[in-house]
Amino acid sequence: MKVRKTIPLWLAGAALVAVTGCSDPDQGPAEEAGEQVDQAVEQAREELQEAGEAAGEMTQEARERVEDMIDEPGPAEEAGETMDEAVEAAKEEMEQAAEKAEETMEDN
Repeated sequence: MKVRKTIPLWLAGAALVAVTGCSDPDQGPAEEAGEQVDQAVEQAREELQEAGEAAGEMTQEARERVEDMIDEPGPAEEAGETMDEAVEAAKEEMEQAAEKAEETMEDN
């Protein structure tokens, strides 16, 4: 993950700056190192927050795609409905043919 790789780099940079010193005469090396560590931690926090937001967006998009796939009838469901309709139509025709056969037999 990109964030995990950047945290040690920020910390190493902060340590390097702390060791070499800064030009602010009012701050000692410990204060400068503390500021650098604070900046590195803040940068890492921002990157983690961005990564979390991106993961949340990807999760939401995936959820929406799955819901769309579930809501829309697929080819198998459509074929099943067509077969159900054909069976029902055949059943009605058989019933009508049986009724006509009974009427014919009764008339004879």
